[in-house]
Amino acid sequence: MMFNIGVYDPDAWLAANKSGTPLPGNHSPLFAPVPKPTIQTGITAMTLAVLSAFEQRARGQ
Repeated sequence: MMFNIGVYDPDAWLAANKSGTPLPGNHSPLFAPVPKPTIQTGITAMTLAVLSAFEQRARGQ
């Protein structure tokens, strides 16, 4: 399972979007996600995915 979650500072994203400058990707040495919201979002998304999978398995689906 792979998740894509937002990792950029909203102001940096808006500035890059406005100027047309691409933000550095996850393999770039310049990649700098905003730690707290990125980690919190990842944990929440993964937890919900796992709980949903367990629930489906318990129902025999």
